[in-house]
Amino acid sequence: MKKFLSILIAASIGLAMSPASAETAAPAPKKAVKKAEKKPAKKTSKKAAKEEEAEADITGSVVTEYDCAEGHKITVYRNPGNPDNVALRWDKKISAMTRVETESGAERLEHKKRGLLFIGIPAKAMLLDTKHGRQLANECKSAEQAAAG
Repeated sequence: MKKFLSILIAASIGLAMSPASAETAAPAPKKAVKKAEKKPAKKTSKKAAKEEEAEADITGSVVTEYDCAEGHKITVYRNPGNPDNVALRWDKKISAMTRVETESGAERLEHKKRGLLFIGIPAKAMLLDTKHGRQLANECKSAEQAAAG
């Protein structure tokens, strides 16, 4: 009821103003029009950019091959002397991956430029395409994981 009354009062005030009084009324102040400000694109850190651009160094690495559903294969190269030096072979390309710490203890490896995300848990692993929001490989198991379960 209150809403109806407030609408009715506002309408009656608008009708009560004559065209002459509407012309003499002060015009509403114009808002300043701002040009769209260009925001610079987010810059990745120099270290992260170098890691993503650099060729993956797989010499002396421990190789783990994963057989996945639908015949896909993933190979992960881990350097025992440097746990942050990890590479992944997918789609005939070897990419230097960045290790991301997780609270759950799962292994998470990323390559942001290519949009690759590898997640490994004790039972299986999977590879995701974060740029297109889809799975590339699922139900991936190393020989050790296949023997265990």
